[in-house]
Amino acid sequence: MPDERVFFQRTQEMMACYERGDYAGALAVTGRLAAEFPNQSARTDFWRICLLSRLQKVDEALRVLQAALDGGMWWAEPTLRSDPDLAPLHGLPEFERMTAVCRERHAAAQAVSKPALVVCEPAEAVKPYPLLIALHPMSSTAEASLSYWETACAQGWLVAAVQSSQLAWPGAYAWTDRDKGQEEVVGQFASLCEQYPVDLSRVIVGGMSQGGALAIRLALNGSLPARGFLAVVPGLIERKLLEEWAGTARDHPVRGYLVAGGRDPRREFFGQVCEILPTFGIPCRMEDHPELGHEFPPDFEQSLEKALSFLSS
Repeated sequence: MPDERVFFQRTQEMMACYERGDYAGALAVTGRLAAEFPNQSARTDFWRICLLSRLQKVDEALRVLQAALDGGMWWAEPTLRSDPDLAPLHGLPEFERMTAVCRERHAAAQAVSKPALVVCEPAEAVKPYPLLIALHPMSSTAEASLSYWETACAQGWLVAAVQSSQLAWPGAYAWTDRDKGQEEVVGQFASLCEQYPVDLSRVIVGGMSQGGALAIRLALNGSLPARGFLAVVPGLIERKLLEEWAGTARDHPVRGYLVAGGRDPRREFFGQVCEILPTFGIPCRMEDHPELGHEFPPDFEQSLEKALSFLSS
């Protein structure tokens, strides 16, 4: 099992502490995660800064941030500005100085960042291939994302994980600018069709979290010839936008499949998606996991198989 999947499984204890307001407990778990997964320092350092800030240990939070910067790290300014955990740091001269450093480093890295594509081609399958496009969550990569979706290759699907050019921090990518994200995915799709035999009548777009929200957009608004979307605990979408996209989907048959977590703060939104889309003639099914948070279910391979069957019918 890939290291990142193990890491996120281990973070559930920290998340549970955070959700019940036990920030000291969450900080202790984060310390253990940092020691066990040194390659995840961008996340664990950020969580430490957030938790120390929550605990009103402002000086210590700033020291951790400075140490990370001294090691060459940076985070995109919107991440530092939008997280409510960091509110006690906002406006402090040291924090503003370090945010400026992050802004400069981010701009330099972003200037040379490009979208990418990681493909899993089925070993034995009838051509042209049905295509599953997979979109990573915020602060992830195409390679890490592919590990969740690549079991579809055994069912004869060409699986293509698209990576955004938008950097969240070094080596981690996001779909924050949705218009740019759509443009990049459409461009990678065109490139993919030039390199592989793709059955354009059997295209599914899937994604998790922020990538799940983009998958819904791409399938509904017709920017991809998608038969449907598979969204795993998708990010929030304004109702007005969802209805606007669903209205355009009347021009092309499309279906939706959601994997929902009962412990995800967005649980109510997942239900709304499956209530709204059928009113526009779009079949939508929700697979509910009551004990799941904002994560992939541990048996996602089974969810993927069921979703592809529903979306392809």
